[in-house]
Amino acid sequence: MTEIIAGTGLGELKFGMNPNEVQDLLGKPDEIDTHIDNEDDTGTTETWHYDEMEMSISFEEIDGPMLFSIAVSGEQYEFKGKNLFGLQKEQLINELESLSIDDLKIEDLKDDDFEGQELIFSQKHSINFWLEDGELSEIQFGPFFEDEETLVWPE
Repeated sequence: MTEIIAGTGLGELKFGMNPNEVQDLLGKPDEIDTHIDNEDDTGTTETWHYDEMEMSISFEEIDGPMLFSIAVSGEQYEFKGKNLFGLQKEQLINELESLSIDDLKIEDLKDDDFEGQELIFSQKHSINFWLEDGELSEIQFGPFFEDEETLVWPE
């Protein structure tokens, strides 16, 4: 099992790493997507997909490309020692509350382009729990924020 560490990363994979450091650790990704922020054309996000690991990671341009987000969808990943994948919405909420995550917000995305999807998130823990048809399907997480604009990178 690989432990999701809120605000820090995933096992040896740490937020703030550059693409070369990540590639040295994980190898070449199966696929790379690049997205440009259309509002000001300055923000570029590059997402690497590792199919066998059931993981996607994203780099943001912050003093150079830095690992900013990790998304996992496999049962080999744990959060605070618990395997949460496959839990139904109410089970997930109860489990998260038992782990002292007390700022959960729920967003129903059924009216958007995400039929059958819901999002449960904790801003304090910088973590998103994506549900598909009422069951946890993906955990997405990033570094902590000191305030709305200031990132706290892991040591």
